[in-house]
Amino acid sequence: MNHVKRHVIIATGVCVAVLGLVLMPVPGPGGTPVFLAGLAILSTEFKWARDFLARFKEVYGKMSKRKRLTLTYSMLAFYLVSGVIAWNWTNRSGQNIMENTHG
Repeated sequence: MNHVKRHVIIATGVCVAVLGLVLMPVPGPGGTPVFLAGLAILSTEFKWARDFLARFKEVYGKMSKRKRLTLTYSMLAFYLVSGVIAWNWTNRSGQNIMENTHG
């Protein structure tokens, strides 16, 4: 049973981490937190994942509050601008599709 459980944990962690990588360019904050969640799942089974998360926490923790805020706000601005561009593009694409079907 432990063998099956281990494989389920690994498969889940890999799927979540890959999903996080896929979500990186998509508007919204999903990419990085989802990727880190996948690594957290994998860290229950692999030392390299535990080491990566520990290093991430160490580097992020050593950043000054100002740098963390700058990083957070710049990521937020990037996601916001990407979201507006994606929304505008899909909205215009939808209008073109509707115009073509009715005309």
